[in-house]
Amino acid sequence: MRVFVALELPQKTKDNLERSQNQFAELSCGGNFVKKDNFHITLHFLGNVQPSDLIYIQSAMDQIAHLPAPELAVTQFAMLRASDIVCAKLRQNAELTALHDMLGDKLESSGFEVEHRAYRPHVTLIRKKSFTLPFSEVTKSVKVYNMPFYACDVVLYESVFGQQGASYRELYKVTLQPNER
Repeated sequence: MRVFVALELPQKTKDNLERSQNQFAELSCGGNFVKKDNFHITLHFLGNVQPSDLIYIQSAMDQIAHLPAPELAVTQFAMLRASDIVCAKLRQNAELTALHDMLGDKLESSGFEVEHRAYRPHVTLIRKKSFTLPFSEVTKSVKVYNMPFYACDVVLYESVFGQQGASYRELYKVTLQPNER
């Protein structure tokens, strides 16, 4: 099974991202638009794992549940470098970085491979995008709804491919601690 660990977005944030995505759609001449229910912030993509190994991922997730939920906000829309993916970039913050790093350490100590490149949190909105105008011009017409939000739930998802594209099935969830700010 193909799995990843991600932060679940609050419904209001998903709604705001969908509003922006709809503005992109008006300016688009093609692309695969990610379903609102699939919006998330990937912490670690693990790829294909055996079902019997899920317990080790769940244990790693349990070990980070004491961390505070990070406060996040969308800062801009961008294309991922060397790809045709449009995403909502998020403001970096120490709590998110600590969450990513600690989870990566726990997963790695359980025998999973994790990427060691710089973590760039984002939410994928469109794959295989196509616009008639340069992307820099397109983004001038798309509003960023950047209301800050707390991402409280860390979820282990299975990515299931079907005729309608990928859908994500929740396998396990831990809730981070409320932020006391």
